[in-house]
Amino acid sequence: MAEGLTNQAVADRLCLSPRTVESHVARVYRKTGVETRAALASLVVRDGVGGSQSLRG
Repeated sequence: MAEGLTNQAVADRLCLSPRTVESHVARVYRKTGVETRAALASLVVRDGVGGSQSLRG
């Protein structure tokens, strides 16, 4: 996602089903409180990966 890949492209790269990627993306949105890829990218740029907001539940 950080590279701007679609769910399908992420699935292909990681040898996962697109549905599995969709599920993980939805979970990340829920845990971070964002609703779009653009908002998530902004959050990562602002706080950095592993910053004050942890993506682990």
